[in-house]
Amino acid sequence: MDESTRTWRDRVARWHKSGHSARVFAEQEGVNAGTLYSWSRRLGMKRSEYRQRSEKATLPTLLPVVVAPPASTTPSPGAALEIVLPDGAVVRVPPSFDEVTLARVVRALGGAR
Repeated sequence: MDESTRTWRDRVARWHKSGHSARVFAEQEGVNAGTLYSWSRRLGMKRSEYRQRSEKATLPTLLPVVVAPPASTTPSPGAALEIVLPDGAVVRVPPSFDEVTLARVVRALGGAR
């Protein structure tokens, strides 16, 4: 196989893998789209057949997944509460807080109306 044939075989294979149209791929390569089609036919590299082989070869390997039950969803009694407002401001609330005051602070910061 001469150098030109090897070059075109590689180019046609990359075109088929790329998913681009002949026109787009040829522009990127700096070649004529008609010449790309011609070499594809000459080499017997049909795009549809190549894609099928390529897709079979690149199927991902699936791994088993185990979903564990979530840890306790109830915060511990001594845990602080953290509120992140839409503008990114963070309000940290200690375990012992006054609900009315907290509601006023959140409203003042624009977090709830």
